Amino acid sequence: MTAEASPKPPDKEFQLLEEMAATIHEAARTLKSAIDGATPSDEAWQKIRDLEHKGDAIARDLFEGLVSPNALAVETDALKALTGYLDDVLDAIEAAAARLAIHKVRRAIPTVREMGEIVLESTQELTVVIAQLRRMQDVFPHTRTLHRLENRGDDVLRDGIEALFSGRRNAKDIIKWKDILELLEGSTDRCEDIANVLETLLIRSGAEDKLVAGHLALDTGRHEVTVDHKPVPLSGKEFELLHLLLRHQGKVVRRERLLHEVWGEDYFGDTRTLDTHVGWLRKKVEDKGGIRLVSVRGIGYRLDLSE
Repeated sequence: MTAEASPKPPDKEFQLLEEMAATIHEAARTLKSAIDGATPSDEAWQKIRDLEHKGDAIARDLFEGLVSPNALAVETDALKALTGYLDDVLDAIEAAAARLAIHKVRRAIPTVREMGEIVLESTQELTVVIAQLRRMQDVFPHTRTLHRLENRGDDVLRDGIEALFSGRRNAKDIIKWKDILELLEGSTDRCEDIANVLETLLIRSGAEDKLVAGHLALDTGRHEVTVDHKPVPLSGKEFELLHLLLRHQGKVVRRERLLHEVWGEDYFGDTRTLDTHVGWLRKKVEDKGGIRLVSVRGIGYRLDLSE
């Protein structure tokens, strides 16, 4: 009698996601070596192309899981988004490596080397956060790091393009380096997209526990906020407002979203209510919390770490 096939392990998707993240990180290390001139660009490109093919195979396995009758370890929409964005990161790394090889780059300009380091750090965070996803714990610290790295990538891209056009480089060099910079920065954008998907998944699963920034900690389970390990009494609206800003640390949250999610979709009161509550929060958490609630004129608010 033919033995029946063993059922798919319930966490097969986690294994594949972890393997995909490891493949991306290996590609980023190889790319960084080429950018720094330690590995010939054509040799690095060939290795990254092989890794990209491996990533495609993993992505196919993940997508096939979406139509499998077996239960998925990760909800369908999240798995689809994660697979697509991970594949995009690897594609961007491969495309950047291709440009280095085509242009026979031996050593990149400083801004490209800096961007390569950001990409490498981002992929390292990916490997860690995807591994944490299996346990649904300690995810937010790594997703916030991905957000910060994407912000750094934006700054480096802007400064790099400005330097290219303000210098004496010829048109060919400007086009070459701008293209490479944009590809590398695009990979950090997709890493941030992955962070957004993971945060949403965590919140929907109810696994979110504690958010920390500076000396400030917010415990969702206990509905408690502490500053320097000392409890800080907040009203319900202040707690929800701080919670939303902490979830998007370093990013602007629009006034409309803050009002909608904290006060409800039927709220039609004065928007100055939001400013008043932010003012109260500042008095309670900024001084010793090591954070700042920054007003972005005409848009909303952002929570930053103090300098």
